[in-house]
Amino acid sequence: MKVQVWRSGGLLGRRVEWAVVVDEQPDPDQWYLLIYEIPWNEHPAENTMPDRYTYEIHCEPHEAVIPEQQLVGPWRELVDRVREADPNPQRPRPESQPAPKLEPESAPTPESDQESRTPPESPRDPQPQPEAEIECD
Repeated sequence: MKVQVWRSGGLLGRRVEWAVVVDEQPDPDQWYLLIYEIPWNEHPAENTMPDRYTYEIHCEPHEAVIPEQQLVGPWRELVDRVREADPNPQRPRPESQPAPKLEPESAPTPESDQESRTPPESPRDPQPQPEAEIECD
């Protein structure tokens, strides 16, 4: 029998998974007893709170989702035992977000990038000549 626990949420919203194969544990009878005592049909309602963890527990054919603040009694004991038994929890890396694509007309090219850093050249037209003075009587 395999027991899996996923924890998600918290400030960063990361997901962590712990898993244990009960028959590979040094005390499988204690595990089976604990799993049998859990009120699988009476788990607390999902009343999640911001920035708190939520635990998803799978133990075929059972599963439950329990908010951190309601993880008490045999639920807490099971989660703690699974976490202690799995020294290498799985922490999936966040998927990288692709860089936003620029519109073709606004995409910088090497030439336009160079132009934006170079001051505009002065016009090659000759300097304006001063106007002739007009005398008034």
